[in-house]
Amino acid sequence: MLKRCVVVLLACVFAFSASAQRRRAALPPQPDAITILQTTDLHDHGNGSGHQGLESDPVAMSTTGAYARIAAYVNYVRGTAGHPVILVDSGDWTMGTLYDLTLTSKPLALYFINAMKYDAVTIGNHEWDYTPKGLAAMIAAAKSNFAFNVPIVASNMELNGSTDLAPLFGSGKAIQQTYVETLPNGVKVGFIGLLGEDAAIESPAAAPVTFDFLSFNYDTIQALVDNLRNTQGAQIVIALSHSGTDASGTTGEDINLAKHVHGINVIASGHTHTPLAAAHSVTNGNWTTQIIDAGAFGTNVGRLELRIDRTNGTSTPLSFNNVAMTTANLNAIKPGLNPDPATIAVVSATDQQLNTTLAPVLSQAFSDYDPSSLFKGIYHPVAQASQDMNSNDRNPVLGPNGLGNLAADSVRNVANSIIATAPTNVPSYDYTPYQLGVVATGVIRANLQSGKPITFSDIYNVLPLGISPDTTQALPIGYPMISAYADPGDVKKICALQLVGQSNLIGSSFYLNMSGIRYTLKPAETYTYFKYATAASILLITSGKVGTSTAAAQTLSAVLSLSSDHGAALIAAANSGNPYAGAIVKLNDANPDATQINTNLNVFGEVISTSLFGTAAVSALVLSKAVAAIDTVSGFAVTDANNTGTSTILSTTNRIRVAVDLYALLLLNAVESQYGVKITAYQAATGTTTLSGSDFPTLLGNRIDASPATNGVQELKEWMTLLQNVGTGMHGAIGPEYLSTANFAEFPAFGNALKVRDDAYPLAQIGALVTTAATLQAAP
Repeated sequence: MLKRCVVVLLACVFAFSASAQRRRAALPPQPDAITILQTTDLHDHGNGSGHQGLESDPVAMSTTGAYARIAAYVNYVRGTAGHPVILVDSGDWTMGTLYDLTLTSKPLALYFINAMKYDAVTIGNHEWDYTPKGLAAMIAAAKSNFAFNVPIVASNMELNGSTDLAPLFGSGKAIQQTYVETLPNGVKVGFIGLLGEDAAIESPAAAPVTFDFLSFNYDTIQALVDNLRNTQGAQIVIALSHSGTDASGTTGEDINLAKHVHGINVIASGHTHTPLAAAHSVTNGNWTTQIIDAGAFGTNVGRLELRIDRTNGTSTPLSFNNVAMTTANLNAIKPGLNPDPATIAVVSATDQQLNTTLAPVLSQAFSDYDPSSLFKGIYHPVAQASQDMNSNDRNPVLGPNGLGNLAADSVRNVANSIIATAPTNVPSYDYTPYQLGVVATGVIRANLQSGKPITFSDIYNVLPLGISPDTTQALPIGYPMISAYADPGDVKKICALQLVGQSNLIGSSFYLNMSGIRYTLKPAETYTYFKYATAASILLITSGKVGTSTAAAQTLSAVLSLSSDHGAALIAAANSGNPYAGAIVKLNDANPDATQINTNLNVFGEVISTSLFGTAAVSALVLSKAVAAIDTVSGFAVTDANNTGTSTILSTTNRIRVAVDLYALLLLNAVESQYGVKITAYQAATGTTTLSGSDFPTLLGNRIDASPATNGVQELKEWMTLLQNVGTGMHGAIGPEYLSTANFAEFPAFGNALKVRDDAYPLAQIGALVTTAATLQAAP
């Protein structure tokens, strides 16, 4: 949803060693100082972020992150700080690696949190991937197996009759609305936990549980903070917020939270995977809030030193460091400070357990599988890549990307290979080829590195998310693939959604990597689309800076008179050098004449007027212009595995078959609610039966069966498609056809698997929009 980008204009004006225990009692009290350590978006990266599984390294730990490095650092800080140390996590401790296979038995993520004695944690959107029932089972397993007792704080969660979580939610229970802790020096710390608006939208499996949108409920959050301070006696308040900021830490949901809620000392931010190099101060009247974000996957631990004033509840930042979790950096902090051996032992034991548990999968994948050898099992080599393969959510501008296209190709190719080997003449079997494979960037969670053997674990970690609603599956972990049909008009909407993503106006979860089709653009309509896209981007930036920029405030004041003075104030401001007004007047025209200026002002005026009806209205307006810009949609042959051949214009009347994961189907409702555009998934090539989360029996009836020759459905998991396509279809060699970089401007040098299907990529228009946005972000 336009990155929550448009606001209403008027509102703008583990048996761990004894060293892992908390050492507070022995510390000399310093009542005026505390240390806050933060992790966030760990996503179960117990062995670190990046390549795992070199046979020369029996520990198999990545070079960055890992529970063992975090444990070593936290223990060091607790032993040397000289005052109380608070350890918190801002959500998404699950979903991202093979260790998610432990979540319903002995959850490694919660085991680590418990053993390290976190003071409090909150719930991220991916904790809901297992549904409320799954989350309840996860917590119950943790309490039963290792007496999990770390407070989970969820302040804007509404159960809506969820019987699974009701016994766990309430004061003194596993999940609490607020929590107060008294430190050894007597200071009382209050905690709230918030799931942000984007994160809530990306939690379709949480139903019936919902989350109050922050921007509609600042008064409610303020009341919680006031209650913590005035009733429960908290002297400082920390918000664990799975909401996030942009990469610069200057815009985003948590910035808006700090601007609207008084009395929060620190927002420990998460969700957007944006490590902040500094603590960002946000002023709200006479109050200042510090915002920190450690980033994702355990690559950093945020460390904030605060001096506190007990009398008025204020705090002053003394220092902040986003500490890199590498062995070299630990040794630089203190010679001999190495990954914690006890933690290594626990994670290694989990590896061995998984190597045995996954025997049915691993023995099929590798003829030399050995349950006693990690390097002939979960760390078995599968492939090599001729270049690094990075997800496009790491790119400053979303766009065509080698890993995203490879994932989408894998989905389509493997689904079609199953049809090719299915029993013939089965009356109920659908032999229609899959024309389109779709993978949302939001489910791509890891990279593939060149120069190293890509292992089974590496492959799994790329597409690890989800669980099947079918509890009878022998291997429930991983989103099942679904067969769906889409009308030609809705296929154009899918293409338009990708175009909006390429304009950097939506979050990565909604950026769709597509295999099997390509589309062209209408020049005039594309020009118009970028006018509206640029206007929305300018509104986001200008309104976000109105409190700190005189020029931005002047611009929005001029905007208010747009209907009465026909833009005279904006033009005058632009002529005087106001960059925000100048961007509105130009809307990326280099030297607009009077007619173009009038058009540009009308476009901006329409965006402003639409914003008064909410973000969904503006989103729908921008997306409607993108839909109008889509011209022809063509399809690649079923045998064209990487979409580098010729394509044929598809029928404008017949539905096409789509291979898509369960998550993307569940997100369709969010697309409608946030963008005002309905995309319907149908059960079959004809008929009116649809697929949605409101009818799970029908939805599950359209799962792609990985083994149609056997009785019962053996779900094809999304991660399985990448494993099979890379290991078997590509014979273990990911070639230069998938070459791409993080720089969208280098698109002409990308590999053919990107250039051919994306030959209508509007590079110049995207460059102009991005330049305008960057200029305004840097403007005073």
